[in-house]
Amino acid sequence: MLSLLAATILSLCFHACSDSPRPNAADGERWYSLHRCNGCHGEGGSDGKAAELAGTDLGFRSFLAIVRSPESPSMPAYPPEKLSSQDTADIHLWLQSIQQ
Repeated sequence: MLSLLAATILSLCFHACSDSPRPNAADGERWYSLHRCNGCHGEGGSDGKAAELAGTDLGFRSFLAIVRSPESPSMPAYPPEKLSSQDTADIHLWLQSIQQ
């Protein structure tokens, strides 16, 4: 019984200490709009003037690196104070979920 309790506590601590965000696609759609990504990338992530994002196959770390330090001079950088890693993960998941 004690070992089960200890294992449960360790599992909860590991989960709480994990630095990997747990994305939510519904929140991602909302953040995408609120941060005005749709102004350049389009409402669905594929019908704008900027790069197509819908159905992206970029991994989260690559996506986050571009969001933090974009290669395009027309895209603003989004530091963690402006767009958290959690919100970025939400956007990333939503974009991945869009069917092409």
